[in-house]
Amino acid sequence: MRIAYLGQMADIATENGISKKIRAQCLAWQAAGHEVCYFSLTPSAAVWPGMQSVPVEVFPRGRWLTRLRQSWRLARRILVSRPDVIYFRYAYHSPGLVRLFREIPTIAEINSDDRAEYPLTLSRTKVAYHRLTRNRVLRAVGGFIAVTRELAERLAGFGKPCQVIANGITFADFPVLPPPDRERPPRLVFMGSAGSPWHGLTRVAALARLFPSWPIDIIGESVPDAPPTAGMHFHGALPRERYEPLLRAATVAIGTMALYIKNMDEACPLKVREYLAEGLPVIAAYRDTDIPDAADYFLRLPNTANGLDAHRERIARFIDSWQGRRVPRQSVQQLDSAGKEAHRLAFLDQIRATRS
Repeated sequence: MRIAYLGQMADIATENGISKKIRAQCLAWQAAGHEVCYFSLTPSAAVWPGMQSVPVEVFPRGRWLTRLRQSWRLARRILVSRPDVIYFRYAYHSPGLVRLFREIPTIAEINSDDRAEYPLTLSRTKVAYHRLTRNRVLRAVGGFIAVTRELAERLAGFGKPCQVIANGITFADFPVLPPPDRERPPRLVFMGSAGSPWHGLTRVAALARLFPSWPIDIIGESVPDAPPTAGMHFHGALPRERYEPLLRAATVAIGTMALYIKNMDEACPLKVREYLAEGLPVIAAYRDTDIPDAADYFLRLPNTANGLDAHRERIARFIDSWQGRRVPRQSVQQLDSAGKEAHRLAFLDQIRATRS
């Protein structure tokens, strides 16, 4: 198949969770014998060097009038390239998309409940525009890939074919880290993103207050305006080669802690897959699509705004049980992306075939 991967607004100028996911998907499709080109409106013309093995066409979006023109240019460019199918990382309506999706079979990847998330991150004007135009875009696509069962249920009203394929990770890219020194005090690590309150930095601070002698390394966020809790060490945004030593030193990693802010309970964060691929057990507060409830390497806390005091002993026991150990790779094999990408490609071909 000739696949046009439409990132829409994804920023691939730097190494981040989204750009790494897009790269991994494109490389997997190329390895399976398919032809892939990535298209997107972007903040600038810069492209992360990690994308060098993937054909990329980016259209810097500029201010609103330029963005309208660039959106039309992007849609026309995909149209004239005549792909067999479009893989659309859904964000919101842009000019030209509806016509494009009616011309070429399109599958939309749904990563979040946009109706709950966008009011947290966008202006009122953008939220109002999104609400007016959302259904036009989603009704024009041929099918959905939802990253969780919860999201798939919320898409049922569109009556489109839908597959649930949780985020995966390419295990070959990640070594299992050596176990930490059992004689040293526990050390925790948390990866988050500025402007994403559902990642749960405030609850990480609550965890730091419960265990003030345990250092917590914070990757991806800078020191907040309010004085941080003792024990929290902020490192800002780092590329993998600079944050991996922090993972190596950690006993346990912290996943998403405040998903309730987005009115969601189920997720499959890429950072948690990276933690587990490298052998770090996880403390988090959501239901993971790929992780069994009985998994001993995943301590699931309540997904609420309540404090963590009532769970202090559970947390302490969990961390103590992982002192000097790592999660065996065979325990998390379901997170490997190889089978997931084969499943995804089969669904793309299915949607393509229905329009041929």
